[in-house]
This record gives sequence, C-alpha cells and structure tokens, in this order.
Amino acid sequence: MLFQTFLETCNCYITSVIRIILLLCVGVPLLRYISTFFISFCTQRFSRHIGLLVGHCIFYGGIVFICVNILHEFGFNVTALLGAAGVIGVAIGFASQTSISNIISGFFLLLERPFFVGDTIKSDDVIGVVESIDLLAVRVRTADNKLIRIPNEMVLKRSLTNVTFYSIKRVDFMLSVLYSEDINMLKTIVSDIVIDNSIFLKAPEPTIKINKIIQPDFSTETRIFVMVNLWVNKDAFFAAGTIFIEALKKECDKKNIIITAGQIN
Repeated sequence: MLFQTFLETCNCYITSVIRIILLLCVGVPLLRYISTFFISFCTQRFSRHIGLLVGHCIFYGGIVFICVNILHEFGFNVTALLGAAGVIGVAIGFASQTSISNIISGFFLLLERPFFVGDTIKSDDVIGVVESIDLLAVRVRTADNKLIRIPNEMVLKRSLTNVTFYSIKRVDFMLSVLYSEDINMLKTIVSDIVIDNSIFLKAPEPTIKINKIIQPDFSTETRIFVMVNLWVNKDAFFAAGTIFIEALKKECDKKNIIITAGQIN
C-alpha cells in the first residue's frame, strides 16, 4: 500500500516535471514565434509602432501565463498568489503614478499617431529621428548620434513638430545685399540655382520676394533683405541649406556681389 502510494507520488512529480519542461522548451519558443509573427503582420498592415506594441504585449502576457502554470505545477495556490499580487499591484500603482501616466500617454500616442518610428520630430530643444515608441518613453536619435529618452507624458504635454510628416518640405532663407545691388540679378541667380540642382522642386514654385529695406544697427549702409522659399523632398530637407548657400556663394563671387545668407528654419 505504501509502495503504491509512493509510486503514485513519483508519477505525479514526474508528470509535473514533464509539463514544466514542455512549458519551457515548447511554450517559450512558440511564444517567440507567435509574437514575431504578429510584429511582422501588424507592421505591414499598420505601422512598426503598433507591431512592436502588439508583439510585446503577446510575449510578456504569454510569459506571465507560463509562470502561473509553472507555479501551479509546483503546488502553489495560484488564486491566493493572484490576490496578493493584486494588493501589491495597488500599492505599487500609488507609488508609481508617473509611470502609469506615461503608459496611458503611450496609448494615447498609439491612438492619435502624431508620428511614427523613423520620423524626425522636434520637442522643445530636442530634434532627431524616432527610434522607438515604448510604453514609458519615446527614444530619439539626434543628428550627432545621441539617444535621448522623452517620457510619453512630456510628449503629449509639450508642443511637438513632426518635421517629416509630409512628403515635401519648404526651406526658407533670408538674403541680404547692399541697396545699390541689382535685385533682378539676385533673383536670376537664385532661379538658376533651383534649375541646376535637382534637389530643389520646380512645383510648388520657389518664391523670391523683398522682405524689408532697412539700415541695420551700428551700420551706415542700407541693405535689402530678400526672403527665398524653396521646396524639397523631406529626405533632402537637412542637406538643402548647405547645398543652396554653397551654390549661392559661388555664383555671387562670379558676379562680384557681396551677400549674406542664412537658413531660418
């Protein structure tokens, strides 16, 4: 009788060990495959942001499910553990209101979708490419290859600019020449630069107009300020300023025109 009870106990333990091994060896790889599938599927159908979020929720939710089943196999009272976890969760919730606020803000970002992974955004003094949109923060890579973490709550509270949301961008320049210079000549130079450089779009048409005629402080010379608005594809936005100013200097040197120029956006 005792021996039979011993055998039944051993069989029960062996069965539990087999179940635990199956959960770990089969469940975890299967969970990784399923989460990877949904990441790929949602990325293709919606966006990379939604794909990563759905994939992470499936994976970590599945890990919790596996852990609960393993505890059950070890003989723990899962119901009591879940009840205790609920009490602890409430206490942690009060202690981590900022994190909860960031998580809620992350879901609002998911619904509103003001930007996507790969977009260039500007938030206060931070400008860079969005690397990831996580539950707690948005990770941005700057032009000098620094990673900046912006809490989701701050992204919603502050004014945010999506630099690359639209397919084309306008680049603005302020040019300044002496009052005696021929403005028509300057307009011709700018027009030729736009025609000769494919980076600048012909439609919408560029605009060249006099902005103001003033005598700057601490100067005895009256100068004409000319506003130039050019359009480029969003991928060329950051390179357009350098290309235009270099070409402008080259042409003005040929015609002996002294000019000052600066990009204003």
